[in-house]
Amino acid sequence: MNLKSRVLEFINQNEQGVKISDMEAPLGEKRMKLGFVTKSLLDEGKIQKINDCYFPLYDSKHNNFKLFRNFIF
Repeated sequence: MNLKSRVLEFINQNEQGVKISDMEAPLGEKRMKLGFVTKSLLDEGKIQKINDCYFPLYDSKHNNFKLFRNFIF
């Protein structure tokens, strides 16, 4: 699994939101690299950012979180 997939899965598993610093140790990556990946996921519309926390995309129509585990990177 590539880093982008791992970051997306980590964010999707933490519905309360995560900061980049929260991902460093569990994913074993540097902050700068995680920043580039989360920016890419934001630009692709796969996650959302509120203040300095990243969240899974929220689907208000179905009142649940969309999980993007089936995406191919």
